[in-house]
Amino acid sequence: MVRWLLFFALFLPFHGRANPFPHQSDTLYLSRLTRGYTYLRDQAYLTVTDPGTAWQDVSRKPTSIRPHPSLLTSARSAYWLRQWVKNDTDLSQTTYLFTGNNQTATAYLIEPDNRFVDSLQCGTMMPRQRWANLSDDQYLPVTMRAGQTLLLLIRVARQPGTLPALTHADLPRPSIHLRFEAELYHAQQLTRQYQRNLPELQYRSWVQGGLLFFLLFVVLIYMQYRQSLYGYYGLYVLAGCVYSLLKTRTYTPVGQLLADFPLFRFHALELVVWAGWGAYMLFLVELLNLTVTHPVAARRLRKWGRLAVVYSLFSGTLLMLTNDGGLYQVNFWLCRIVFVSVHVIVLVWLHRHVPSVLTRYVVLGNVLLTVIGVLASLRAGELILKNTSLPGLVDNLLMLPLGVLLEIIVFALALAHRIRLVDRERQASQQAYVEEIEQRTAYEKRLAEVEMLALRSQMNPHFLFNSLNTIEYFVLKGDEANATRYLSSFSRLLRLILNHSNEETVRLSEELTGLKLYLELESSRFDENFRYTIEVDSAVAQDDVIIPPLLLQPFVENAIWHGLQHSLRADKRLWVRVMLVSEALIQFEIEDNGIGREAAGQLKSRLSTRRTSLGMNITQQRIDLFNRNYPAQLHVQLIDLSQNGQLGTIVRITYRLSYTQTPVNAPNYSRL
Repeated sequence: MVRWLLFFALFLPFHGRANPFPHQSDTLYLSRLTRGYTYLRDQAYLTVTDPGTAWQDVSRKPTSIRPHPSLLTSARSAYWLRQWVKNDTDLSQTTYLFTGNNQTATAYLIEPDNRFVDSLQCGTMMPRQRWANLSDDQYLPVTMRAGQTLLLLIRVARQPGTLPALTHADLPRPSIHLRFEAELYHAQQLTRQYQRNLPELQYRSWVQGGLLFFLLFVVLIYMQYRQSLYGYYGLYVLAGCVYSLLKTRTYTPVGQLLADFPLFRFHALELVVWAGWGAYMLFLVELLNLTVTHPVAARRLRKWGRLAVVYSLFSGTLLMLTNDGGLYQVNFWLCRIVFVSVHVIVLVWLHRHVPSVLTRYVVLGNVLLTVIGVLASLRAGELILKNTSLPGLVDNLLMLPLGVLLEIIVFALALAHRIRLVDRERQASQQAYVEEIEQRTAYEKRLAEVEMLALRSQMNPHFLFNSLNTIEYFVLKGDEANATRYLSSFSRLLRLILNHSNEETVRLSEELTGLKLYLELESSRFDENFRYTIEVDSAVAQDDVIIPPLLLQPFVENAIWHGLQHSLRADKRLWVRVMLVSEALIQFEIEDNGIGREAAGQLKSRLSTRRTSLGMNITQQRIDLFNRNYPAQLHVQLIDLSQNGQLGTIVRITYRLSYTQTPVNAPNYSRL
């Protein structure tokens, strides 16, 4: 009877089948963990299945083998370790199963009576919310009551993607080198790990802070200037920031946030590298202004940059959907080989064909990135320094984000140098523009002076012609006395005009002297049939006021010829007034009591021969030139008194003086 009970106890079918757990003799006793840990490969049994095999199916398989130390695993299979564990102490114990860098690790806890207890999960490709230990993706905590015995059925495998793998490569290889740790040993291991990683965490935090600072800095610059140069630089800095954040360890707040998206966290690294390299190519074109200096090279670099961005999106999306380790390795090394090759080619070409001071910054930044990046990549690919710690700070600083940060700092210096160069060019351009404007202004001023001289040259013959006609009139009339007196006054006036012919300005006293001589001549010419009066405000300093020569004479002439000549009044009068309106304003008035402007115009239209007012046209052109070229301004206003029930015309000339806005080399038409 006892024999049958033992038979049923040992070989009682599990769900109607044979007992799948025949190796209880290899039970791991917690009290015997004298070193605090043991590797399961030394005593556990191994079963290899397809990735889709369920644990119930594995548990029914009675056969298993001891794992060989040289066993080479494959990503196309799932690996199951069987291990009995007994808590032979008087206290409840929590032990920890270290799973390493396996993408997925699941431990099924089963009691000897075949009762399923629990399942625990972790892994680098397992979302954080499914971790058994929410602070770490490599440990499974196993809690056992005093005296409890459990079977650990542990599965390690690659995480399958949404799409099937394309290359069917054996990568990444699951690791069966699992370690079973006592609670005290686990706490000591975590303490040593945190202490060892603390310098790296600090340095990585500084690197991330520096990258984020430069990112904020360049974003503000781009928002201010909206130039593609700063846009591409910002995208490159953004790629460096994202890459650095993706490399953050899982026990940090950022790492735990990213751990909720493990496929993105792992495969977005290469996506970011390619996209950042594309932004770097576009930034290089703008920084060195290759579009202008080397358009063919600029087009090629832009093409490579855009191709890198497109490839990053394609390869990153494909890796996230397939989680293909073989494809990842191809992309990883292709990225490094292309980067190194293209960087060397670009640096050599820039050194030979772009002799710019900014090229030195580009070469320096690329050398820093290439050296640090190559060493960090070789170490990450376990080609060098595998399981080896370098002395001092070198071990913690050997990371690609540091190379990116150093290159970005060098590029920031290059941008500052470029801004300084552009500022110098802008200043030189502005100086050249100012000199051109000054030359143009001097030329226009000289042209205006020539035009003014030409107008005065036209004015003088016009006045001389009228005066000679008057002398001829007296001679033909036989009036020798008036002819002699007129000729004497005319000679004095002619001498005065000749003295002023080359002058741009005259004193008001000289202008009034010439005007008196002219009125005497005209009065004699018309048999003194009109009277004139020149009134000067005593507040006006005649020798201190400077005006253009022959300013008043044409208006006086026009008043005599068109106003008084045709008037039938017995008392023909002409008034010339000079009044000081304010400190900066002088007003000249020429008033006559002739027939008025409207009647003079009607009379002129009825005459078959019209006397062209050449002097008035020339005077108006002179005033326009004067107002265009000098700060002091002249304004002429014509008032027809016939509209007010009177006869006559008033010409009012307002002369606004300037004390502070006199142009360079221009005459000062103001008080001296």
